[in-house]
Amino acid sequence: MKNFDIGKIKKITNQGKLYYDFDEDIDNARNYAFTNCRKYNSDYQMKGEADRNLILDLLGSYGENFVFKAGFICEFGFNFHVGNHVSIGNNFKLIDCNEVSIGDNVQIENNVGIFTSKHAENPQYRADHWVKDLPITIGNNVVIEDDVVIGGGVTIGDNVVVGRNSVIIKDVPSNSFITGNPPYIKPLK
Repeated sequence: MKNFDIGKIKKITNQGKLYYDFDEDIDNARNYAFTNCRKYNSDYQMKGEADRNLILDLLGSYGENFVFKAGFICEFGFNFHVGNHVSIGNNFKLIDCNEVSIGDNVQIENNVGIFTSKHAENPQYRADHWVKDLPITIGNNVVIEDDVVIGGGVTIGDNVVVGRNSVIIKDVPSNSFITGNPPYIKPLK
């Protein structure tokens, strides 16, 4: 049962400004998502199948033909918006303390992490648990290969391939291939 106010949480976390991370509603929302994700993943591992609604009920929105596998973990879920024909591989980790939007026809491979959080640069603020979260947007017709990390504040354009093991902390233009750490961008022809 949901015992938190999504509107209140979004007013705190979705502003792109530093906020104090210890809040009862935030903790309750995290625990609710953790419980649903854990049940889904445990059932999937033990039985080879699980109730997809455990995850779908967490999400802000999702389109047709949304497929996800075992190991799906999210911070809240309600800030996650998924288009049509999206597939997400095993061990997907999502810190969605701000909006994360994924377009249509997107393939996300295994062990991908999408993280909106940026901890305070000031050491005292960090010690006192102040963070800020920046939105992430992934366009249409995108492939994100295995073991990619995407940081907060990033926009990935349309028709992009993100090569495996890449760390993406800056915007990626449409019609490009990006790979590496640090990443190298090459236009697609």
